Amino acid sequence: MLSVALCGAAEAGEIVTSSAAAMDLAALQPFVPLSNDAILSSDEIVALGKQDRIDILPASAMADPVRPEPTNSPVANFINGVQYNLQHIDVSQYGDYSFDVFWDQTKSIKWDLLALYGGITVFGIKNWDWGSSGYNFQSEGWFGEDTKYGGIDKLGHAYTGYVVSQYFTQRIAHTVDDPTNAAITGALLGMGFQTYIEFFDGFAGEHGFSYEDLIADGVGAGFSFLRNTVPGLAEKVDFRLEYWGASDYHDWDPFTDYDGQRYVLALKLAGFEKLEQTPLRFVELQAGYYTEGYTDETRKAGVEPSRNPYVAVGLNLNELLGEAPDVRNTLPGDAAAVAFTYWQPPYTYVSSSYHD
Repeated sequence: MLSVALCGAAEAGEIVTSSAAAMDLAALQPFVPLSNDAILSSDEIVALGKQDRIDILPASAMADPVRPEPTNSPVANFINGVQYNLQHIDVSQYGDYSFDVFWDQTKSIKWDLLALYGGITVFGIKNWDWGSSGYNFQSEGWFGEDTKYGGIDKLGHAYTGYVVSQYFTQRIAHTVDDPTNAAITGALLGMGFQTYIEFFDGFAGEHGFSYEDLIADGVGAGFSFLRNTVPGLAEKVDFRLEYWGASDYHDWDPFTDYDGQRYVLALKLAGFEKLEQTPLRFVELQAGYYTEGYTDETRKAGVEPSRNPYVAVGLNLNELLGEAPDVRNTLPGDAAAVAFTYWQPPYTYVSSSYHD
């Protein structure tokens, strides 16, 4: 209330800074109790928050995490580092961009890049038959009934491009001193990583280079950039994967078991100003897609191919988690918050369509 009163007393054109907080408060004694008439209504607070010279944030608003100071305990340093990297940093700021900016931010996560590129190379040779043929191209189509996977693989490419871009973006933000333009570099690195995979798929006889896959990768990387930079978008929309799990026809394999995957766009009502203080903040409106009968295993078993778009009403688990700050503000709480952003737990929604 004191800061609001000081701002209200300033003449138009004056700049009110935090130096007001350094005033000798003793000079303001004695305090005079305020009447009910002096209390701002919720509408007046919202109106003040929309003015250029003052921002009013909810008590739940969290500042960017502070990089932890090293201690004498390697275990404590590791735990503090993990928790710090799980916390979200605002990367909405972007401006003048150059190769030097890209290079400096890329160098800041060089070990992450080496690990991911090395790991995917080994995985591709072992599981995707990289190097098994000469270079070949393959047009796979999109979501048609006669396509190999009914389009679920294209959503998988978009999701992977999105998650990898998000990972690079946040790792840059946690590593450099100034996260400006991290969203651009993260999306470029995510697209580069996906392009590397698509290129070497061309040396796999079973796959081949697919331009449809590359476009889907770009959609995911682009969504990462937009979600990080468009005001309010991250608070309103999540892109998630739900993996149904091993079935009668598949072993547990969330990467290639297309019969077990569901991809979800979740519209979070908590992201809308008029609903953020109502019980509807715990509700999500979801749109998703899954297929059945489009893998080699289910085809051999005679499962009828089907493509299944659906709508659902779900729970906003991160909003529920925020109701328990003693849990949310811990290492497991931070890990759960990240998981609920990218993963849709089963049985947390009511859907118009379910797996058979």
